[in-house]
Amino acid sequence: MATAATAYGERRFGAAYTARIILVLVVLGVLVGMWASQEDPRIASHPTLLWISIALGFAGVGLWIVLGKSALTIGNSGVRRESAFGQQELAWSQVAETRYHVVPINMYAHLGLIGALIAMSSKKSARAHLTLELIGQDRKKLKVTSNYQNADEAIGIILGRLLPPMVQNVKGRVQRGETVQFGGLGLSPTAVAWKGTSIPVTEITKAELVGSNLQIKRQGKWLSAVNVKSSKVPDVLVFLEVLESLAPQIKSTGVDPLARVRM
Repeated sequence: MATAATAYGERRFGAAYTARIILVLVVLGVLVGMWASQEDPRIASHPTLLWISIALGFAGVGLWIVLGKSALTIGNSGVRRESAFGQQELAWSQVAETRYHVVPINMYAHLGLIGALIAMSSKKSARAHLTLELIGQDRKKLKVTSNYQNADEAIGIILGRLLPPMVQNVKGRVQRGETVQFGGLGLSPTAVAWKGTSIPVTEITKAELVGSNLQIKRQGKWLSAVNVKSSKVPDVLVFLEVLESLAPQIKSTGVDPLARVRM
């Protein structure tokens, strides 16, 4: 669970240990590499290297402390991100757009021990690195990532607050016969437009996030009719939810930030 709830219904999510663990492994790797490359293993023979090692150690400790000061607070008024360098806040009413991106954890497999430590660092979010970017009306951006503890829970809370009014707004526009643009995607009452192609909603068999991509499959077609990075589609989760209301053959999955993602 997140750290203790604060006043007025606020929820606070502290910094995850993933980045700090990677930092420690990197510093240790550099130190081991420097000393292992010396023919004479005696410390007294390398006073300069000793001071470099001490400086790296202190730098590592300092960065550990700095990273540990990061926190995310979700409250009645909006989302606030804190760090050692200050804080950034975005009110719910100011959020004009979201961008959602998932990196499956198996993409870290080549990192070996580091990848394993990332996988052990949390529960649901251990399956993927999540990034939800909130973009304000003034284009100010605030990112919520798996660098926070229980990031999947935090993102779920944010989506639960933002998505319902966004979905209702888009549904209303579609019901009036409008084509609503989601970047390069267009959604109308009867079709999805993509790169000059119109895909009838009645022919869509599947629409989901597959790893980092949004994929839409069309009846009778083996390849995906749409295959694009989800981060390139503004309000991609709103798009999916409205599409599900137009194409009941697509299974609804709600606002769980990982429910829509196939690894």
